[in-house]
Amino acid sequence: MVKRPAQLPPRPPLTPDQIARAQYEGSPEHKIVRWWGGLPAAFAGDDGVAQRPNKQLTTICPLVGEVERAQATDWVKKALEQGQFRYFEGDKDFPKRVWYRDDAGQVWFGFCINSVLGTYKGWPIDEEERVEIFG
Repeated sequence: MVKRPAQLPPRPPLTPDQIARAQYEGSPEHKIVRWWGGLPAAFAGDDGVAQRPNKQLTTICPLVGEVERAQATDWVKKALEQGQFRYFEGDKDFPKRVWYRDDAGQVWFGFCINSVLGTYKGWPIDEEERVEIFG
């Protein structure tokens, strides 16, 4: 069993205003088709694996439309409301890592790309990865 670093320093709960400001922005490095942010950058091969040098382990995110962006922003906010996150040393106002299980049972990992503004990118993960990261 891997020992996780302690969440230091202890943090007060996020305020409703902070949660309302949080949003899913996405990232081109996890996209293989045009998405709301522009062109993809994962460059997956026919096997669906990212082909960029040193990025072969990149998880491809299927969220590419505006409706999906709104749904992802909703799950980021729900994860924050439900306390499904971990702060790490150096995090600012928002936690670096969040998770959420949607109605279909898919677990989503959110990674904060701006810890002051509360913007996240994210991708699907399996339950084993969730346990490894969040316990």
